[in-house]
Formats: sequence, structure tokens, C-alpha cells
Amino acid sequence: MIALVLTFIPTALLSLRYLSDSSVKQEIKSETKYIEALGYEYQPQPKDKQSWLPKLISYGKSSWSVSELDSFSDESRNILKNDQDIAPQTLDPDNDSLLILTPVKNNAGHLTKYFELLDKLKYPRHKISIAFLVSDSTDNTQKLLIEAKQRYQELGPKKMRFKRFEIYRQDFFYSLPRHLRHYYDRQFDRRTMMARARNYLWTRALENEQWVLWIDGDLEHYSPNIVHDMKAYNKDVLVANCLIHKTGGPYKGKDIVYDLNSWQETPKSIEMVKKLKETDFLVEGGDTPFITHRKYMNDFGKNETIVPLDGVGGTFTLVKAHVHRSGVGFPAWLFQHQVETEGFAKLAKANGFGVFGLPNYNVLHTPE
Repeated sequence: MIALVLTFIPTALLSLRYLSDSSVKQEIKSETKYIEALGYEYQPQPKDKQSWLPKLISYGKSSWSVSELDSFSDESRNILKNDQDIAPQTLDPDNDSLLILTPVKNNAGHLTKYFELLDKLKYPRHKISIAFLVSDSTDNTQKLLIEAKQRYQELGPKKMRFKRFEIYRQDFFYSLPRHLRHYYDRQFDRRTMMARARNYLWTRALENEQWVLWIDGDLEHYSPNIVHDMKAYNKDVLVANCLIHKTGGPYKGKDIVYDLNSWQETPKSIEMVKKLKETDFLVEGGDTPFITHRKYMNDFGKNETIVPLDGVGGTFTLVKAHVHRSGVGFPAWLFQHQVETEGFAKLAKANGFGVFGLPNYNVLHTPE
């Protein structure tokens, strides 16, 4: 199937990139331009600004000892010499740059809070890029995002502008009533669709950023310092603990764990997995037929600041960009009995990356 790739930039110079699995007729004004910007231009860098290169590019200088040089093969030295030669024509990575990614569907009612929290974030604004994927929406989510882009990137003060503000559209024509979304027999289709949405978003939006932050579009609260705090751990994949305040039921008035997709395997869960059929799909919560025996974020002690995990959710997850660049995405197929974010964690670990959680660093989800 050939995907239709269009970018709409209205006269107000707002860019809305539209990707669709099927050809959809659009009413387009005559002054609309079609632009598809791919990647970025290479810009020459001064010779003294080549931080992307390994320190060994200076191997020809007398400051390097013979023993240090001997540890590299002739081929490795030739590769580094080649890197040194082309360094002035190579784009330097944007250190500490952050790409915030949020897939949204019918999210209009939560966007005010979303940007309110983003505005309180204590992180250099010029280092932040944000990108949204709008899927299968029937409300005015898309319209409000376009207006937000205009407000931040054109009409508002320059100090409030993001490095990039991107909006993409990818419809999957998948519909599921909200009250059915946690039913086990609907989970596989729902979660694989979400995996596809996430993959469309990160593969399209990621440029030369060094960090990727996945944020749900309907969070109620997170600390303004959370990005600095999470980055300080310097982990490949790190997830905060997402809670929800219950307004009714047996947990009324309490904050309980919302995202059960962040978990650690236990001896019992490992034994359980060994007995599964290859086609068995595991998901936490709801009416799942499997008792997984996994350890969730609320099962850790108050003194356990950071813990290794085997599954993660996507409510607030910080990822080093090189994890995605190495090919680790969100499986839309069963990988070790998991899909989407839990499958991402399993796939990351299978590729040698570390996956961790902060069981006592909380973000709060909007009450449902």
C-alpha cells in the first residue's frame, strides 16, 4: 500500500504534516503549499567544534602515549582519520536536546493542561522540540494543536518558542469505545495500533536530538524538574511511576498506580512465561486470563530509588535517542509475548540497553 505524504502550510505559516494509509480527498485552498522537509542540512562546523568525534581524533599529537595508540588497529585508526577529515562538513549533535513525543486521539479536552505543564518545565526552551501524531480524531484536537503552534512559534514571545513544533496526521480508521479498551479480547488490536502510532511518530519526528521523552496527552501533574532529575540517572530507558487519583470505588480518595505496564519479572513470572504457548499475549490488568506474578511499581520499597524493569509504560518515559536510532521501536507483533511499550522494553533489553524505573518519582494521570 502506498502511503500518502503531504504537508499543509496555511497562509499563517503553520505546518501540519499529513500521513495517511489511504488516499483521502482534502479541500485545499489555492494558496496552500506542499512541502515535505526531509531531515536537515549539513552545515560546516569550525575545526574547534567537533565534539561529536571520539577523543582519539587527536591521536597524531604527542599527547597520546604509545600504549594508547597500540590498543587500536590500523583499520580503526584509518576510520578515525577519515572522521577527522570530514568533521568540518558534519553536523554536530545538539547536546542535551530533547524531543517530546505525544500521540493523541480526541484529546482536545486535555490540551490546555498539557501545555500548562509543559510551560512549567524547567528545561532550556531552545533545546526542546515537540511533536504530535493525531490519529482517528473526530474532535478539534488537530485544530487546537495548529492554534497552539501559531501561538508558541509565531505570536508569542521568542523565549517561549520551541526549537521545533511538529504536527503529523496518521489515521488508522480504528475505533474502540473507551469503556471497552481494557477488555482482554480487545487489547491486542488496540495495543498493536498504538505501537504503529508510536512508530510513525518517532521515525518521522526524530532528527538530531539526543533524548526522547514520551508523554501521555492526558496527565494531570508532573514536577517542573522531572527532565533534569531523570536525565541525571543517565539510563537508556527510564520511566516515572504514573499514579491516578481515585474519585470513587474502594480506593476513593487515594492515589494508586495507573500504569501497570511498568513491571519487573519475578521467579514466579519467569516460570509462568516458560509454560506459555508462542502465540499467548500478555497484558496487565483488566480481565486478562493470565496471572503474571510480576512486580509493579507500587511493590517496591520507599528506599528503592531506581530499579531495573522488564516492561515499561508510555505515560512518562525518557529514552536516549540512540536506543531508537539503533532500531528499537514498539513491536506491533508479539515479542516475548508482549507488544507496544512492554514489547519496546523487552526489545531494548534484548539489544543490550538498560531499562529502569523510578518507583517513588510520581506523575499523576487525569482522573477517569
